Amino acid sequence: MPARNLSDARKLFRARRFPEVIRLLEPEVFRYRESADYFLMLGTACLHSGDLGGATSYLGRARQLKPGSVTALLGLAAVHLKRAETDQALKLWLEVLDEDPRNPVALRGMNLLRRGTSRDELQAFVDSGKLPQLYPRLPGRPLWPILMAIALAGAVLIFGGSLAWRRLRPPAETRTGVSGIFLPSGGGLRVDPDASAIYTFSERDVERSFKRAKNFLLDYRDNPACLEINRILLSNASAAVKDRALALKSFLRPPNFATFRDPYPYKDVAAEPKLYDGCHVVWKGKVANLALGAEAITFDLLVGYESERELEGTVPVTLDFAADLADGAGLEVLGRVVADGGRIRVAGVSLHRLVP
Repeated sequence: MPARNLSDARKLFRARRFPEVIRLLEPEVFRYRESADYFLMLGTACLHSGDLGGATSYLGRARQLKPGSVTALLGLAAVHLKRAETDQALKLWLEVLDEDPRNPVALRGMNLLRRGTSRDELQAFVDSGKLPQLYPRLPGRPLWPILMAIALAGAVLIFGGSLAWRRLRPPAETRTGVSGIFLPSGGGLRVDPDASAIYTFSERDVERSFKRAKNFLLDYRDNPACLEINRILLSNASAAVKDRALALKSFLRPPNFATFRDPYPYKDVAAEPKLYDGCHVVWKGKVANLALGAEAITFDLLVGYESERELEGTVPVTLDFAADLADGAGLEVLGRVVADGGRIRVAGVSLHRLVP
């Protein structure tokens, strides 16, 4: 990552645009594997985005590189509290107070536990949205956006709000083009009765599945949208319908750990690889048969074996970006499912190292 992009990530971080920070920094984990500041920024962004797995991995690495880091300790303590692991959270807050005896966040957390908070009360505290009070302090926001907002508010007051309303109101559709893709008119053009297919659809089934795919896309639920599109592609729908389904599929975008929704378990995907082709999954496991190539990294993910308790299956994974890996390492993989005949493989999008 060029220094300019790292600087851009810092600006986004100060502006609290955490998903964009994650998107910019996660692919560069290998390049900055010895940078505590990099992992502190990425881990804190994951924390504020609700990605506790990423926060644990990245802040844990920052703590290794920078022992005594108050930011890393507070972030990890908040994760433990969220998981009701109060003993670990208390231990970390005590470490913070060793570094900074008057740290208000650590004192607030210890006072919370000192009151004898029950598990239900702790869950109520988390559910109320108060947990960010125990997150590490963020840097101040840049002043110029605030000044610009004040100036804009003044302009609205002086010149009226009609133009501002037209510019500020949310667009009716943010994925331009999806609503403009329609099924061919006439029921006879929607089903091919002679087609050899996995799924047999009626005309109504085609219409229902197509509508669901569009609605999922407009709601940014790409995984169920992909599933509906694949059902159409694997059905007796006509070639014209399938062409339109492929047009919808072009709107799919890869998620990151912060934006990932609608997970699919390994057993479901392994049972019907073609149905899940192009969907994204997040699976945990251990690395095996690691191979570092000139243009790609490949390994087998032993799914479900991260704690060495149960092996659900073995999935080949390919990465087209650098990553610091080793055989036997625990890993959480976000990737795109690729149906390869009756088998599946995963094209990696992002990784989380699992802390032992």
